[in-house]
Amino acid sequence: MNPDNVQALPNGTQLGDFRLDAMIGHGSFGITYRAFDTQLAKIVAIKEYLPVEFAVRKGATDVVSRGSRFADDFTWGRERFLDEARALARFRHPHIVPVLRYFEQNGTAYTVMEFEDGRSLAELLREPGHGLPADDVRRLADGLLSGLAAVHAQGFLHRDIKPSNIIIRRDSVPILIDFGAARQAMGGRTRTLTGVLTPQYAPIEQYALDGKQGPWSDIYSAAAVLHHAITGRPPPEAASRVGTDRYRPLAESEAGRFAPEFLAAIDRGLAFVANERPQSVAEWRSLFGASLPSAHDAPTQRMAAPAAPRLGGVNRDWPEAALPPAASRSKVGLLGALILVLLAGGVAAWWLEPSIHDAISPPLAADKTAAAETSQQTAPPDSTPGSTAVTPPTAPSSPPDAANQAQPTPIKPTPNETAATPAPNEAAQKALASQAEHAAAQARAVADKAKEAADAGRSAAGEARIAAARASRPGLENAERHSYPNGASYIGQTEAGQRQGLGVADLDTGEHQAGEWKADRLDGMGTVRFPDGTRYEGQWRDGRSTGLGVREKPGVERAEGNFVDGRLEGLGVRRQMTSPGVVQSGEFHGDLLDGVGVETVSGGGRYEGQFRAGKRQGYGLLFGADGKGQPSRWDNGKRTDAAH
Repeated sequence: MNPDNVQALPNGTQLGDFRLDAMIGHGSFGITYRAFDTQLAKIVAIKEYLPVEFAVRKGATDVVSRGSRFADDFTWGRERFLDEARALARFRHPHIVPVLRYFEQNGTAYTVMEFEDGRSLAELLREPGHGLPADDVRRLADGLLSGLAAVHAQGFLHRDIKPSNIIIRRDSVPILIDFGAARQAMGGRTRTLTGVLTPQYAPIEQYALDGKQGPWSDIYSAAAVLHHAITGRPPPEAASRVGTDRYRPLAESEAGRFAPEFLAAIDRGLAFVANERPQSVAEWRSLFGASLPSAHDAPTQRMAAPAAPRLGGVNRDWPEAALPPAASRSKVGLLGALILVLLAGGVAAWWLEPSIHDAISPPLAADKTAAAETSQQTAPPDSTPGSTAVTPPTAPSSPPDAANQAQPTPIKPTPNETAATPAPNEAAQKALASQAEHAAAQARAVADKAKEAADAGRSAAGEARIAAARASRPGLENAERHSYPNGASYIGQTEAGQRQGLGVADLDTGEHQAGEWKADRLDGMGTVRFPDGTRYEGQWRDGRSTGLGVREKPGVERAEGNFVDGRLEGLGVRRQMTSPGVVQSGEFHGDLLDGVGVETVSGGGRYEGQFRAGKRQGYGLLFGADGKGQPSRWDNGKRTDAAH
């Protein structure tokens, strides 16, 4: 028996590879322990499914329903708990706790998570004083928006954002933990489960179990947390705002402490009526304008946890190629709608040699000029890069379809020569310099986020290799072999005649697919390798390489970050490995850098600024070998103006 909770497992209990060392939290839905992973020799957190209304501990370890009338609800809730764990295991984002494993034992279920070394926001807010320092609140806001954007992009809601579900790590990074999807599902089924919501942070639609919830619901809760962080107290409960609304806008009560747009954005997020709130995180972020922190803002001491050795987690620092020094960098706000990036969770990885097709790996070309220009070649309208299919086991007479090929989209260095233009006057020079420096600062901020996405992509690729290794191992449980007349084959788990679970498929085209399957398609973590050596490792959705991952054609190009149908879509990093090497970091659309970003060319300088369709377009700073940034304006990859 654990002295802190009679229902908790005692310290020293062994759960498979994990030894429980301490209870670190408990609630109406389960108990969380600190544990030691004896295989990987690291500290982890383990959450045990133990809903107090339906279940009790029987004996030393087993969990059983309170009685026969609770048995169905207990079993149904355990399945929702596992569903939530499966969904969370696919997230890889710096502000979302990584789920490493999930399993069933002792009649219940367990989720294994990264142990985040820090303190809960609730603990920090209990300290003397009123709220948090302004810089800490701004960093908290940026982290919440980034994490929620990634969650919502996967069609998932958090549903239980509150200070106790936010860990502030020792390096000041806020981490969302303890998603409430399973609790909400249980509440919707039973209409009796306590602890489904936390009144001070829940929007009014959560009080009705059939209320329509969406991203706007999480936005309300996140805004309530920020209100608490600013004022030292949560806003009035939503239920108390029915009729006469007692909420006093922060734009009035806290005027002068924060930028007006920062307070106004939080007030909008706390609108009582759901359709009066921002309907997406991207829309909400745009309301903050430039009031969110620059990626280069240093953390403050207040947000740090007490000194302790780092346990678990991952080193988020990843060395890039040596670059020329940049000019002094001013701090500016991040661009609106920075979304979809994931975490840097630490995972042990086996190497299995999987790959992806030219269809999803446009080769990168280069010439020997000093800066970069992208020559866009679009895929035919009917191409479906990243999509692969093999013949279903139920219809072996139909040959498998190969992935359709996309046209190459090479990165090519752009000439630096400035077109002949009249000498601008002093005012025009200053205006050009100001716009270029502003664009460059935004580009650096986005490039920092892109690096985080690349980190997360590599983490997902490691997990994909693990899944592929498990799918390929001899003696896979319940594996079946299916062969087809055209030479294609599948070895792995099936259900109702479809590929379901772990398995490996070899197509007659030479493609090799391995990983997690659902409804006859790769879905989850998996890899694919093509005869030309191209490969993709990472997340899959409905048979398409969509999510976080890494795409590589060895010696030619490598792309890391978020993918849709095999192309970079969102934040990421793309490297050309042929000479001269070109690296682009920023936000991509259809495999092309689009927006603001950073581009470097080995031996030829660095550009920080605006892009369109992969080419420099707009304003930015061009750095030469001397490290000095020259304000420049670009059109379709050609420099048209420069400050002298």
